[in-house]
Amino acid sequence: MRGSVETTRTLVWDLTDLEDPILINEFMGSMPASAHNLYLKDGFAYQANYRYGLHVLDISDPENPVEAGFFDTSPYQDGAGFSGAWSTYPFFESGTVLVTSLQEGLFILKKRTQAF
Repeated sequence: MRGSVETTRTLVWDLTDLEDPILINEFMGSMPASAHNLYLKDGFAYQANYRYGLHVLDISDPENPVEAGFFDTSPYQDGAGFSGAWSTYPFFESGTVLVTSLQEGLFILKKRTQAF
């Protein structure tokens, strides 16, 4: 329902039995936006979040997703609304990730691992 939560919310379901799906967890983002167009690849969930940008969740433990990275396509916009990141495409073998943004255009990203 619209307005029932204050931040981006991703629901994690166990669909082992399609006749009886079980909600096993919720991942709450840190910004108020709509999560949509979510794609899964290699233990990660790539999701567009309008004004919250691209967010990548590590779902190697599906019951406990953890934010692994993000890219804000429209950093000058905040809050709920229908502008910013529209969709993403993480399926290139090279690791390139495409993100489309409604006003800003196409972003071509490469996943980077930080060294500590």
